[in-house]
Amino acid sequence: MDYPKSVPSVGLVNGKFVNEDVVAGLPGSLIPATWGNSVTDELLNVVKSAGLEPSEADATQLLQSMKKLSQAGEDKYATDIGAANLYMANYVPAVTVLKDGLALRFTAGNANTGASTFAPNGLMPKPLLSLGLSALRSAEIVASSVCSVVYSAALDSWVLVYASGGNAVSGRLLGVKTFTASGTYVPTMGMKNVLVKVVGGGGGSAGIVATVASQYSAAGGGASGSYAEAWLPASTVGASQVVTVGGGGAGGLIATDAGAGGTSSLGSLVSAPGGAGSTSLGYTAFPGTGLYVGGYPGQAAKGGNIVSMAGAAGSSGISINASTLAGHGANSPLGSGGVASSAQGAIAAPGSGFGSGAGGIANAPSQSGRPGASGAPGAVIIFEYA
Repeated sequence: MDYPKSVPSVGLVNGKFVNEDVVAGLPGSLIPATWGNSVTDELLNVVKSAGLEPSEADATQLLQSMKKLSQAGEDKYATDIGAANLYMANYVPAVTVLKDGLALRFTAGNANTGASTFAPNGLMPKPLLSLGLSALRSAEIVASSVCSVVYSAALDSWVLVYASGGNAVSGRLLGVKTFTASGTYVPTMGMKNVLVKVVGGGGGSAGIVATVASQYSAAGGGASGSYAEAWLPASTVGASQVVTVGGGGAGGLIATDAGAGGTSSLGSLVSAPGGAGSTSLGYTAFPGTGLYVGGYPGQAAKGGNIVSMAGAAGSSGISINASTLAGHGANSPLGSGGVASSAQGAIAAPGSGFGSGAGGIANAPSQSGRPGASGAPGAVIIFEYA
């Protein structure tokens, strides 16, 4: 649509229509029938595309049509023509430049199986991120689902803000349920997805032997429990799940090994074994060197589709020519381990956070034997999303 510049007899001035100037003897511009008809037809096309019946008496139809078409968002919606994990769509008018905050919708042709990209109108594909700003995981988009994406210039990526039928985070946080003792998890009404954090119990620290003159003893720290994080849809969680919280490993009695932490789990979906306790290894005679190993981590957690990891080993205790240091308890992702103590007569420190190991203790010459401390119990923490 433009002025009829190609018609030399129209009489445009600077490319626009002018009125007749009787005083100066200048004729006014002409409006060719072809141009008038084309302008009218173009406006009528807008009115008809909005589903309105053209009326000579209604001077508001163009405005009505623009509002209706804008609400329909036809210029912001298209059908995916790409492949799994490589989403592409052509919009009319074409998207030629990516601007911060640009919002588009498309119907996905395929489910995603992992990290994915999106590209409108043949532009360079950019990563598709979840609302957590991480790469998409499997099944966050399902075939034939309607997806809404927003471009972030700061991230140079598309953020998936909604995917019908998929497992993407699309709602608000409903609440957090923290289990520090075994029980049953019953989802809150309206829950669609959960983020689950599971840590096994921490290992205890061993008890140390009594010493005589020129003898030293120490204990390593307990290991932390294994850890897992999982994103699960409501369909996987079901109506309820049994929650098991692993206890902390018992501290060893005098000259006795410590116990291992118990396994924490959410039904059969996610489980995290506990960490091992440290071992009682007798004494070191001066002058001499002794190494008192800490507890070993258990097996790696299972069921975590975000994180599945084994715990950390407890620090070793050491004795070198009368200098003795006990081992610290291992930290877990949800808490700090017990601090090692080498002070005369000190009591062993238990783990101070979910799933952390107990701290060890040490003996100087001529001290009585002492028991170790317990590791911290595990936990199951469930974040519910609408």
